[in-house]
Amino acid sequence: MAHLALVIGNGFDIDAGLPSKYLDFVDSQEWEDLCKRFQGLMYSSFNYKENSLIAHLQKVNGEKTWFDIEDEIYNFVKAHPYYDVLRIADIQNEFTALKEALVAYLKRVANGVKATDDKLSWQLMRALEHSPMTKNLIYFNYTSCYPLVGPTYHLPESAATVTDVHGNLEKGDIVLGCDLHQGDKVNRRFSFMYKYNMVKHSNYIVKNLMTAKEIIFFGHSVNEMDFGYFRQFFEVVSKTPDPMRYLTFITYDEESERCIKDNIRNQGIDVTGLYNNLYSITFLHTKKMYENDAEEQRMWSQFLLRIQTKDK
Repeated sequence: MAHLALVIGNGFDIDAGLPSKYLDFVDSQEWEDLCKRFQGLMYSSFNYKENSLIAHLQKVNGEKTWFDIEDEIYNFVKAHPYYDVLRIADIQNEFTALKEALVAYLKRVANGVKATDDKLSWQLMRALEHSPMTKNLIYFNYTSCYPLVGPTYHLPESAATVTDVHGNLEKGDIVLGCDLHQGDKVNRRFSFMYKYNMVKHSNYIVKNLMTAKEIIFFGHSVNEMDFGYFRQFFEVVSKTPDPMRYLTFITYDEESERCIKDNIRNQGIDVTGLYNNLYSITFLHTKKMYENDAEEQRMWSQFLLRIQTKDK
């Protein structure tokens, strides 16, 4: 029986109606309360503010129209290579409070959110319910897709497995932080913020991607912070022809498509090699589909039909 691997990123939750962008979080009451909690310390000590993770995030939020908290955690770590034990303890306290605030925010906004049948996330899950393939959902979000897409998606355990790569919101166990880039030296003082130190179990991501005939990325930018999970897969498939491997990216628009390709290329992967060796590589744009673009909707319908009937 053929196998399908679905990589779910934050764009999936956003499509389903969940305000889960980091910019949504920093516009929330939970974020405001977090900043107030450490405001007194910042005003009482210039050194504290200059070396505060929360102050850094506040500053970046004020300067940029968009930012990624995990990218900024990485930038903070790189900008502060030397700290004494007491300063590190202050940062660890802020980091713990940041995770708690994010968990509280997501739990609040996720309560009662349920995708309607006009949402592409809902339609994909409905198609998977009728797909004859075995399935693995590789979930990079903290939330669960089951409450979001409603009761339409029920698969027996033997036919579908779920991998929570970054933890589970309901358990309060989320993986938030940064990963080092190739060539970076480990700063052991900040080990508590490295994502690889938060992973507690094997996830078999490479195995599930390599054995799948149908690989789907929905709402994941294949960014540098997560690329370590995919590197081996992209290295192999960019160099090895496979007559029956389909790779589909479901992303917002052409700009986000270019961003994904740039992210892959920046990691040393030959993007042209992907087109040369994969049976099919397709980008589907949610913006165009919601604008009723006929060609995009035709491609979407063909894609859903294929994953529901393919069993080779």
